[in-house]
Amino acid sequence: METVAKEAVAKTVTLNSGHTMPTFGLGVFDVKDQGVITDSIVEFGYRHIDTAKVYGNEELVGKAIADAIKAGVPREELFITTKLWRTEYSDPVQACKDSLERLNLDYVDMYLIHWSIPELESDQKTIKKTPMHKVWEGMEACVEQGLTKSIGISNFNVQLMVDMLAYANIPPACNQVELQPYYQQEGFRKFCKNYDIAVVAYSPLSAPARPVGGECRNVLEDPTIKEIADTHGKSPAQIALAWNLQLGNTVIPKTNTAKRAGENIEATTITLSEEEVEKISTLEANEKVYDPKDWESFGKIPAFC
Repeated sequence: METVAKEAVAKTVTLNSGHTMPTFGLGVFDVKDQGVITDSIVEFGYRHIDTAKVYGNEELVGKAIADAIKAGVPREELFITTKLWRTEYSDPVQACKDSLERLNLDYVDMYLIHWSIPELESDQKTIKKTPMHKVWEGMEACVEQGLTKSIGISNFNVQLMVDMLAYANIPPACNQVELQPYYQQEGFRKFCKNYDIAVVAYSPLSAPARPVGGECRNVLEDPTIKEIADTHGKSPAQIALAWNLQLGNTVIPKTNTAKRAGENIEATTITLSEEEVEKISTLEANEKVYDPKDWESFGKIPAFC
């Protein structure tokens, strides 16, 4: 596993901010075991940890990071991402400071606007008047004040990115979106490549426990992916992650077990053939797992990405 860890650490992408980001990370949504995060860093070589204010576990993540640093992992090797929740659009600087306090860190490496949908009034319909260009000014202030090295966005479509690039003094360094074999966003990815915005794929294995269109589609049970996995002597999860990586994306699969974290990161050592990549690419079905149109708290406003 030591060799796997070294290879994983070595794989990075240079962001438009000039900083580097590891292309394989650990998503910690709903992760409640501090040891999983520490072990992922110390034992399996993870250097990219992705959390958010709304996950409610920034303090736990901070303790896990502190334990990893005590175990000998330098802070400068770590890439920590957290996110601005829409209830805090009026003051991103204070929100970032609050996240840093919970994380017990002097800075984060990436600070993201979590969703493009603003906060709603209590009627869950009236949109609060905090325009995105004002929110982005606050994000830029976070960089200027040294609270974060890079800033980015999550769940923004091409139209919103074009608008942002028209007013941003600091362009978004990445856009974090759902991206998996059944929801591939090819046009979105091409735009991001053209404008030097890194793509970070959350839910890169989809989310089999969540129903899509009334059915439960499981990427890990897909016959095409299972066939390729058998050819390589790897798991379907490892193959799906390797496919995403070979498209040039960063991936941040979540897991609640250190064992699974160790298995997932082995995807960084897999090289698929062009034919295998294309076979998986034919699985596109425009089936996304996460969409606010299903969420009362978002006023059932459809997501763009």
